[in-house]
Amino acid sequence: MKTATLLTVNLLLAAATANAQVNLNIDAQQRGPKISPTHYGIFFEDINHAADGGLYAELIRNRSFEDGPKYGAPADMQAWCVDAVFPSEITSELIKPSKKVKLLSTAQHHALKMNIKATTEAPAFLVNEGYWGINAVQGRTYRLSFWAMGKYKGTIKARLQADGKTATTGSAIYAEAVATPTAETRGTWRKYTATLQSDANDAKAQFALVFDGAGTLSVDVVSLFPPTFKNRENGMRPDLANMLWQMHPKFMRFPGGCFVEGQENPENAFHWEKTIGSIEDREGHWNVNWGYRTTDGMGFHEYLQLAEDLGAKPLYVVNVGLWHGGKTAVEDIQPWIDECLAALEYANGDVTTKYGALRAKNGHPAPFNIEYLEIGNENNQPDQNQQSDRYYERYDKFRQVLRAKYPNIKLIGNVVAWGDDNPKWESDLEVDLLDEHYYRNPAWFADAFHKYDSYDRKGPKIYVGEYAVTSGFGDLGNMNAALGEAVYMMGIENNSDMVPLNSYAPIFVNENDAKWRPDMIRFNSSRVMGTPSYYVQMLMPQNIGTQVVKVEQDNPYEAKRLQASVTPKRSRAGFATWATKATFKPNEEMERVSGEWNFDDGMVAQRSMREQCVAIEKRIIDGDHYTLKYRARKDSGREGFIIVFNYVNDQNYCWVNFGGWGNTQHGIEQIVGGSKMQTDTKRGRIEEGRWYDVTIEVAGDNVKVWLDKELIFDTMLKHDTSKGLFSSATIDENTNELIVKVVNTGDEATTAALNLSNFSAKCARVIRLSANDGMDENTLQQPTNIHPVEQILSPESAKKVLVEIPAYSLNIIRLKQ
Repeated sequence: MKTATLLTVNLLLAAATANAQVNLNIDAQQRGPKISPTHYGIFFEDINHAADGGLYAELIRNRSFEDGPKYGAPADMQAWCVDAVFPSEITSELIKPSKKVKLLSTAQHHALKMNIKATTEAPAFLVNEGYWGINAVQGRTYRLSFWAMGKYKGTIKARLQADGKTATTGSAIYAEAVATPTAETRGTWRKYTATLQSDANDAKAQFALVFDGAGTLSVDVVSLFPPTFKNRENGMRPDLANMLWQMHPKFMRFPGGCFVEGQENPENAFHWEKTIGSIEDREGHWNVNWGYRTTDGMGFHEYLQLAEDLGAKPLYVVNVGLWHGGKTAVEDIQPWIDECLAALEYANGDVTTKYGALRAKNGHPAPFNIEYLEIGNENNQPDQNQQSDRYYERYDKFRQVLRAKYPNIKLIGNVVAWGDDNPKWESDLEVDLLDEHYYRNPAWFADAFHKYDSYDRKGPKIYVGEYAVTSGFGDLGNMNAALGEAVYMMGIENNSDMVPLNSYAPIFVNENDAKWRPDMIRFNSSRVMGTPSYYVQMLMPQNIGTQVVKVEQDNPYEAKRLQASVTPKRSRAGFATWATKATFKPNEEMERVSGEWNFDDGMVAQRSMREQCVAIEKRIIDGDHYTLKYRARKDSGREGFIIVFNYVNDQNYCWVNFGGWGNTQHGIEQIVGGSKMQTDTKRGRIEEGRWYDVTIEVAGDNVKVWLDKELIFDTMLKHDTSKGLFSSATIDENTNELIVKVVNTGDEATTAALNLSNFSAKCARVIRLSANDGMDENTLQQPTNIHPVEQILSPESAKKVLVEIPAYSLNIIRLKQ
């Protein structure tokens, strides 16, 4: 009797478990859009030393003696020093061109002049530390070149050595060779070369020129290269380039980003014609936006060559006469248009054209064939002071010329790049694609799974040119961020007819100069690692398929969770500011959550310019139907003011942001588990010094908001749809495989049953990226904490495959028919 009862209970439990499985019903004949041939791509910008000191393989820092401590400051000996073994002497100074001094080329503004008194027993040294160390690798060969001029008698040797200026400090020598002059000369300047092979490993090695003679010698353009990606001259660092190659990019957007626009004056914009030819003829320029000088060694030609080497179509972004802090008047932008046309001729022109012939001279006779051109970067903001000025007029001037000269090039226009979840092209001008940018939190991206389902198919296509989780990503980039992005990408795949191109941003960060976080590839002189976001960006294009297959997901857990009300039964209300000083008139006693609040005379005032300053009334609101009435005033700053409601704790609440996003919009936002998602937005601004009356009426999940007497919101709060299971599928007609993607953003594992129609699974495997916790990350010291693994699956039948879906995981199931 007991045995029968136990058996019955076990059977009931098994049945309950089977019924509770997540069912993914997939009919291989129920097809959606074809997958775009340009799905996915990459976006490169020289930020965080992504080029100089990063992907660009040059090892010598400040090779032309043009760098300084900051923009506008004189050049100095950055990364260089001189020293000598006693009793030898060496002194140095930077020299400029003059009637008596002829520099190597007109592109060079400084050279280093040295007075040397040395012997073989007591040499003198010119030492360069590289970009936070030079990576010496045992058996690796390095190519050196530099230019020198002067009256010097003696030998010049080149060394890779341990950190230390001279032999007197006990520096180990890893490689040494005599530098010899070549036949190539420029007047009195002569070019020297040498080859070095390291006999040891040292990620923090230094480079040195060693002198054992006497005289006066000037040097310039000192360059040291390791082996490069595909052995390109003036090429890329192989380990970093291979990380890009593994992503199988279909296109590459370059050269930025803010890097295109520059800052403070137009000379700091990217001017392609100054970035081609021999390195001694490249002037370089200040990358003011990101705080360092660039050699432009990775220039227009190198970008095009890298795109070709990666098998990616080049997507070029051009300046429309705008930079951070200034502009060329619309009526005077013809030189910018001419610069664009010249660049296209260099990339696409026949060798009989002026710039096509120059491309051939630089080693690439065949055209590179730019097929996509973006006109401006983030230049269509509603606030015309944010590097935006009469954008549509600028776009049209470019468009007319480009359509006449290059009718087949796809033109990409700018829409609002921040502060708007649904930007629109507010012009009748024809455009092929619109560039949307989203830097949000994991919940926003997961919630955007269906974002493009309802886009107008008759309008322009969408290129999501920049997107990444930039809030709630942890320290370097965690699993929560990667999974939110993966869900968003699955939604893009499902709408590949509408969104044929997309690219994550930014790619690279040198850990020694992180200006922006997160970035999907982190590196130093010798190591490189991918964040979980990198592996998502790698796995998705490696498993893309050729056409969308519709998936019906039956998730009993999700249905139950979404029945609950969003508005809590007990909550509080209060105020907040974001980079703004503001004053409020509360109804109850307040307490500070964050910020610098003054509670005085019946007023509550925020006096700091910090972001996300919050103060909450102590009164508890019982029930999910209530009305709030407050008075509020913006005192100063770039935003408006914020009213908080449905406050449970500092990780869960809602607020109405009046004059947010640079005082351009009002919006209702929900903060769930510390992640923020937008509920509704409307254009609007807040005047400084004016008192406003605010009324918020909460009726369950319905929220109405009045500003003075104007009803500005009547909307429903959203359920947190960012936690749970998301699925999509494509079919690869080339390999006859069904590819099913399942993301679990939650903290509970489950099982998914893939129920197949019009497809028989002979064998199956799963490629999985998973973590123990959504906050888990990779580091340079532990680069594979989160890393893809592959397992063979055993289908229950040709029509059913069971797959374990761990918490915090991306699962890509490939089924072979």
